[in-house]
Amino acid sequence: MQNGSPLVKVVALWVAALLAVAVAGILSVAWVNQRVLGPDRLVAEYFDLLRAGEGGLALGLVGAEVPDGNAILLDGAGLRASVAPIQDFRIAETDLLGEGHAAVTSTYSVDGEQYRTVFRLRQSGRDWLFFDRWAFETPELPALQVSADTTSEVTVNGIESPLAKGAQRLPLLLPAVVQAGYEDKYFEAEPKTRVVDAAATAQREPLDLVTQPTRQLVEDIDRQIREYVDGCAEQQVLKPAGCPLTYDTNARVAADTIDWDITEYPSAQVGAYDGGWVLRPLEVGTTLTLEEQDLMTGLTEEKTITESFGFTATLDVDARTVRVTPAAGD
Repeated sequence: MQNGSPLVKVVALWVAALLAVAVAGILSVAWVNQRVLGPDRLVAEYFDLLRAGEGGLALGLVGAEVPDGNAILLDGAGLRASVAPIQDFRIAETDLLGEGHAAVTSTYSVDGEQYRTVFRLRQSGRDWLFFDRWAFETPELPALQVSADTTSEVTVNGIESPLAKGAQRLPLLLPAVVQAGYEDKYFEAEPKTRVVDAAATAQREPLDLVTQPTRQLVEDIDRQIREYVDGCAEQQVLKPAGCPLTYDTNARVAADTIDWDITEYPSAQVGAYDGGWVLRPLEVGTTLTLEEQDLMTGLTEEKTITESFGFTATLDVDARTVRVTPAAGD
């Protein structure tokens, strides 16, 4: 037995060494699966692709279907612009939910405000029998609707995007920051920004732009109205044709004594109505000087009459032209 003792000791040492190696291997595999090949690594890789504008690779990674819409934010400059405002992106928490599922919570800030996006992943197999392989659970990408009236095109993250019947759906890779606005000759909409941190956000918070007339539109309308009322004042009659100006008298008036003067021009106010644009009622201030002759006595008298007249006008406007049609007079 004494001769066998060294052999037993050697065997025991080898067994212990093998067990230590096995335990170390198991621990190493667990460490690699958790720290190197965990679901959080996949999320970090995905966001790096977004920052680089590699939309094709990111789509391949998430394996999601792309809904109908304008895909300008899914690749290249549009994708980079949608991620550029995102700061301090990091993996805050990874929850292993059991049965091969995990939830990875990311946190980040946009303009100093904090947001979070949760990614759902599942185990899709193993490599070399030991190492976990993960995949995103994203059946379909979310889509944000952008809408605006009086225009067929808006600017989204610096890129022109056409509208169909005043709206467009924009598929997104989460998280995304979308800024939309537009400005043309006669109408503009202040830019609006939406931070889309979840599919539900895109669904419940569409980006609706509020259209306003530009200063150029108001100036062009005012110019046409001034030309109209000036044309009325040039007529040496008591009731200029097609005009709101009028003066009634039973006396005789010589035409060459009639002089209309515009003392206050109408100020155009454009308002939205029933999906279009209308002019609010207008008012022009006038002074009329003339000489009246009494039909009974034959005496003449010079008069000055100050009065304001109201009228309306229809507005026909598109992106490049505007026409004002006054509706006054016979």
